[in-house]
Amino acid sequence: MDRRTVYGIEPVGNESVTELLGFVMTVRKEVFPMLNHEQLPEDLLHIQRHYLEPKDAAFFLARMEGQIVGSIAVHRYDDRIAEVGGRYDLRATAEIVKCYVDANIRRQGIGTALVQQALRFCRDAGYKTVYLHTHRFLPGAVSFWQQHGFLLRVEQGDSMQTVHMDRRV
Repeated sequence: MDRRTVYGIEPVGNESVTELLGFVMTVRKEVFPMLNHEQLPEDLLHIQRHYLEPKDAAFFLARMEGQIVGSIAVHRYDDRIAEVGGRYDLRATAEIVKCYVDANIRRQGIGTALVQQALRFCRDAGYKTVYLHTHRFLPGAVSFWQQHGFLLRVEQGDSMQTVHMDRRV
């Protein structure tokens, strides 16, 4: 069976927050073992305030056979990253974060479906630009985002090999 046909994308609701946090923190620990995983990051600690309540923010998940297998979130970019400070119109720029797919089922279209959902949300919310950052040490990350129209804007050269990218909506 073609597994690409048996997943669905849905917005995160209050009923799925605990399950989503478990998924995100598990993948985050696998992908970023060098980070502190003892405490939830601020945005996840206050997920309702950051993603569920604002009309210009959203969190989506992908489910396969009832299990969460992917996630992506969108919120208004806040100019918090010095390397791209002042570059974006904060009234019209979204940031994509928490784009994770279960390692066992990557390269089956789930990440692409999540990105497409996030971009539709950005368009419908009135954003003009979408910003994100990723890391060169993540296999295929930069090329994945380039395939979705994102352009490399700043290569930080730091220990995390951070790459800043954006695209028009």
